[in-house]
Amino acid sequence: MQKNQKGKIAIFHCGFIYSGGGERIVLEEARGLVKRGWGVRVYAPTVDTKKCYPEFVKGVGVKMFFPSVFNKLPLRNALRMLASSFLAPFLAINFRDIDVFVGANQPGVWIAFCMAMVLRKPYMIYLNQPNRIVYPRAVDREFGWYTTEKDYHFLYKLLQRLNIVLVKLDWLSIIRAKSLLVNGSYIGNIIANVYGREVVDTPAGANFYSFGKTDVFRGSVKIAGKKITKPYLLITNRHDPQKRFDYVISALSNISGKVPNLQLVVPGPFTDHTRKLIEHSRNLGIEKKVRFIGKVSEEDLHKLYRHCAVYCYPSPDEDFGLGPLEAGGWGVPTVAWNHAGPTVTVEDGVTGFLAEPYSVKDFGQKILTVLNNPNLRNKMGAAAWKRTKNLFSWERHVDILESEITKYI
Repeated sequence: MQKNQKGKIAIFHCGFIYSGGGERIVLEEARGLVKRGWGVRVYAPTVDTKKCYPEFVKGVGVKMFFPSVFNKLPLRNALRMLASSFLAPFLAINFRDIDVFVGANQPGVWIAFCMAMVLRKPYMIYLNQPNRIVYPRAVDREFGWYTTEKDYHFLYKLLQRLNIVLVKLDWLSIIRAKSLLVNGSYIGNIIANVYGREVVDTPAGANFYSFGKTDVFRGSVKIAGKKITKPYLLITNRHDPQKRFDYVISALSNISGKVPNLQLVVPGPFTDHTRKLIEHSRNLGIEKKVRFIGKVSEEDLHKLYRHCAVYCYPSPDEDFGLGPLEAGGWGVPTVAWNHAGPTVTVEDGVTGFLAEPYSVKDFGQKILTVLNNPNLRNKMGAAAWKRTKNLFSWERHVDILESEITKYI
């Protein structure tokens, strides 16, 4: 990415085929380290520059281990992931100049482990969660693993038959690492218990913007040629069943009579699950109030955050979740469940509200409390901005990462 000054680092991630939190973390790590004078190479088994943060992936220079071999084959992303994992020791020859390897989530961790062992170099790990193939959450067991990504779902079904072997290889690749960095204290405690080793709390971050005197209750905003009237709620997760958008759609149905002009705006690429969400809103008679607006640019996403009244985070068992931090960077309060990751990113009653899990009635009431009190909304938004900046900046994240890296060079 740029000429090395301090040392050379290779970061391996599981894949870049959608715009998710794990992908954003790796990209911000690479950008931050380069700014500080490190030489950084980012690789993954599979990369789609059109679907995963197009504005950032190309700039970082993310590459695949096997860029063209599987292009014309079905399930090519799954095949690339398998090939990269099996052949990782032989790929090490291309990374002989690297000083430290960083494995970000499986199989990035396994690939880093293999190359580090072959080359006798140090490696570190960054985990957003334990390996979900062998340690699924309740929501994963209920809805399946990455059901909207056919290649990943195929892998899940295939690898379930190798569960005993995977548990051992996963544990080996994690226990041998020099440092194990984790995304926040909630998931950090879970990871420490699963793998029985010390972790370094390295929460993800956010960028910060001037939110000023934007009126989030009146007027409208144009996004990708679509006029969106205010006030509106916002969700920015992937359209996956595990994210449980239906909770917010149901909550909107409960409170829409009290805030007649209220809408829910949902950007992001459509998936097979989107159709089910549209059907759910239609069954509740609020299909015109739920706006699925499709994929948006980073610029339009910023506009959506800046003008929204309340950010909603309905995922019931999220390991961390970048959404509340991104909203906080725009001075927007969040309503989420009082469980899992949001208990780290949202301070109940201060930067937003944490509703009783999983009471749609309480979730809706928390939204209504914010909407009915503009002064409270603005106060919470300012508190969210301040808390996010103090505790969850990307600068702080890279500070911790760099501190760990320098221990081994």
